[in-house]
Amino acid sequence: MKKTFLALTTVALISSTGPVSAASTTLTLTDNVNIRTAASTSAKVITTLKKGTKVTAVKKVNSWYEIRYQSKPAFITSSYVKATTEKAPTTTTYITNTDAVNVRQKATTRSKSLGKLAKNSVLTVKKKSGDWYQITYKKKTAYVHATLVSKKTATVSSSSKPPTTTPVKTAVKAVDRSKVYTVNAKEGLNARAAATTKAQIYKKLPHQTVLDVTGAVDSWYQVKLDGKQAYVSSSYVKTSAKPSTPPAPSTPGIVLKPVDAAKTYRVNAPTGLNVRSLPSTSSKIFTQLTHASTVNVMGETTGKESGWYQIKIGTGLYYVAKSYITTGSVTTTPPVTPTTPPVTSVPGSTLMERAISIGQQYLGTPYVWGSSNPVNGGFDCSGFINYTLNAAGYSVGRTNVNGYWNDDRYLGTKLSKLRQPSRGDIIFFEDTYAPGPTHIGIMLNNDQFIHANEPALGISRLSERYWTQKLLGFKSL
Repeated sequence: MKKTFLALTTVALISSTGPVSAASTTLTLTDNVNIRTAASTSAKVITTLKKGTKVTAVKKVNSWYEIRYQSKPAFITSSYVKATTEKAPTTTTYITNTDAVNVRQKATTRSKSLGKLAKNSVLTVKKKSGDWYQITYKKKTAYVHATLVSKKTATVSSSSKPPTTTPVKTAVKAVDRSKVYTVNAKEGLNARAAATTKAQIYKKLPHQTVLDVTGAVDSWYQVKLDGKQAYVSSSYVKTSAKPSTPPAPSTPGIVLKPVDAAKTYRVNAPTGLNVRSLPSTSSKIFTQLTHASTVNVMGETTGKESGWYQIKIGTGLYYVAKSYITTGSVTTTPPVTPTTPPVTSVPGSTLMERAISIGQQYLGTPYVWGSSNPVNGGFDCSGFINYTLNAAGYSVGRTNVNGYWNDDRYLGTKLSKLRQPSRGDIIFFEDTYAPGPTHIGIMLNNDQFIHANEPALGISRLSERYWTQKLLGFKSL
């Protein structure tokens, strides 16, 4: 069986029968060594420690040493260790031994007194200079005569209660890069900041998304998203061999033919165009593109799935009907002159379709605190709303989420969180990182919304428990 080595340097250990003694035994491994659940070679192997790792022995059991691994008893054979005894560290405390101890500006009795200390005052001693201790007094350097100070030395020992140890970082194992790794979760798969379900969700990846897997950590895959490192549960990832004819990257088995990348592809659908996760009208709708918006076409489907373009939105790959995409001119509605809010001559539905179309072009853009323009490298949540609405033709001032919610001059009146949301509604959340209104986004349908959230602009679902609990209400233009 292939051994997995953990990147360890020192494991903190204590005795289960009482405090660690003043002298402790340090074990240095002379080879890669298994640690086991009991003092026997037939006992279960917990993990393997690398040569050179240092651990502290609790006690010796025949030819085995008992240690602590992640606060639990473990055993290591004495055959592959070098034992050294080290004295426990000591601490020295300096205390005044009489009342009215003069603190002087310089190390002489003729120097000015800066104040007096009561008996048993603890001193912060820097060093000893002749018959004087140099101390820190009221954030300044001062001196106290050594005869007025007692020095107490104590051995540092751990308590009888096992300490809380830092989790051991597991080494990332290599994966077969010749395989195709695809999300196999119809409801989507959470990509997290660390290999644990308690870690923050970076974004949700749609079903059939192809992953750039860079390694494996226990039951998780380490993946690269938007140039950043994230983790997904391997239970919801399907692996397959790369076909001889490369299929659409997001959907193994679907073959693409190249398109003219020099051309500009635009939506030619006055009522909007559905974006789907697979090249089929029965496939789940991911979002909707507005009339005349540009799309990033990756290829055209062939065979029984012909008639679709594969497009890229952010880091995801999706499909739109080819018949509603053109490389020619598209008739659009005349531009509307922006007005000062709350009055606007732009119909709400048209305005928000424009805002959504503009916003989707920046999916994957980093979250940048205080920014309301992509030239700064990204947006924060209120800055994203400010930018997309102004770019869509609705003049709105720059403020924070609290201002957009509580000041009706900006985005209109408040709407209850109990209403059924619809595409184009501006959604508000509270208590996400501070009390009160703190987060904002735009609804894409009655569940999904686009928003600028750390670490990047993305799409989330209102039905997710976190967002449901934080929902404050809506506004509608």
